[in-house]
Amino acid sequence: MENLYGIDLTNANWTKPCGGNVGDDSPESCMEFTRFDGGIAIRDSKIPGVAPMRFSDAELTAFLGAI
Repeated sequence: MENLYGIDLTNANWTKPCGGNVGDDSPESCMEFTRFDGGIAIRDSKIPGVAPMRFSDAELTAFLGAI
């Protein structure tokens, strides 16, 4: 398996899929997601400087299949 944490996300395009506070910098902002080749990264919009969690497509598929 590829090292997901070795993938450079410096210029990633992050998306907030939340409802009412999209684009709002309030403390109630939500998670942000970005796709990369073979997976997805997730970070807290309130602290974007913290390294995001990363999951391969296979891990994400297994998780979604289990819930």
